[in-house]
Amino acid sequence: MDQLSATISEMLKAYPDPNGARPVANYPATMYGVTITFHVLSWVAVGFRLHTRLRVVREPWWDDLFVFLAAIVNLVSVIAFLGGIKYGLGHHLVYIINTLPIMMKYLYVTNAAYHTTTALIKVSLLLQYLRLFRQGTLRWVCIILLATVAGWGLAFSFLAWFPCLPVSGFWHRTASSKCYGFGYRTMDEARMTLFIFAGTNMFFDAVIFMIPLTEYFRPGLRKKQVLAMTGLFAMGSLVVLMAILRLWSTFKHSSDAIKSFDFTWWYPEVLIISCLEVDFAIMCASMPIFWPTVVANFNAIFVTKEVHITHQDRVQDFEMGRPTSLKSTASQEGLTKLPSGEQKSYYYNDFGEDASIGRTPALTVNEQEAPQRRML
Repeated sequence: MDQLSATISEMLKAYPDPNGARPVANYPATMYGVTITFHVLSWVAVGFRLHTRLRVVREPWWDDLFVFLAAIVNLVSVIAFLGGIKYGLGHHLVYIINTLPIMMKYLYVTNAAYHTTTALIKVSLLLQYLRLFRQGTLRWVCIILLATVAGWGLAFSFLAWFPCLPVSGFWHRTASSKCYGFGYRTMDEARMTLFIFAGTNMFFDAVIFMIPLTEYFRPGLRKKQVLAMTGLFAMGSLVVLMAILRLWSTFKHSSDAIKSFDFTWWYPEVLIISCLEVDFAIMCASMPIFWPTVVANFNAIFVTKEVHITHQDRVQDFEMGRPTSLKSTASQEGLTKLPSGEQKSYYYNDFGEDASIGRTPALTVNEQEAPQRRML
């Protein structure tokens, strides 16, 4: 009998208070509400990213493939996490002993998928950086980090997908089951595996999201670029914060051996933080790709065309611009010249009988009549 089986036997001797205070994270409404909401947002970000790369710029690359794979595996993790609620996740282990094997199957899938997703999203970000840094020191830093993260991800993914040999030993303990690492063979071994992963995961998150910081201080950045990069770093900071909270939550529940094995009670908090960490990382990796397209479309929708109005005085009257018209010629001649050739200061047009035959002579006004004409 391994330590997990022995500890469960000890827990059955001292039942926890069923009416005790229940953490907020243990309520199904919390688990469903938080997890589904941010998971949908992450898929929206991935959808915008893929649309931009496949339909707008038509330049997909490996980083797009890896972020899509990360989203798929993350979906598997979320489904398994929420599926375990029905079989006792969020309750004390001793009260779900009959459904524990089924719940452990869901826990196995969500735990393994989470560890794989964290590796995939880091690889996607580093591949994205390689498109940005074509040469220089930062490119070599990204290449070295990419190789390191790939090896780290393969190692912990193997430990998560094969915690026991055979794998069924994770949810169905037998004498032939050989468990290690995440398989909870001993508490010290499981705690050490969790701490090493959480610590290295937090370290890689911090380093990866600090690499573009050099661009932030590049001279000549426009205000919009500064705001966009500030938003990107803020999102990256949330990812690092979630990694720190996950490590803290794991430490918090590892002080007492008996309580630490009551993982069905305290693990929902860790799983919610893990889901938020991955969702924020996917959104952070996708925003720089689709955000310029979104901004351009917003401008096309909400900004009208600019119209510049200029004013130019015309020297000639409209009628003067039509010298080929008989009527216009008469008008032009009448407005500018008297039959006698004498020019006067005041003109008016009676539009009388002469107007009906196309002639609009300008009548002269003598100096005595001029004031009266002005009053009219």
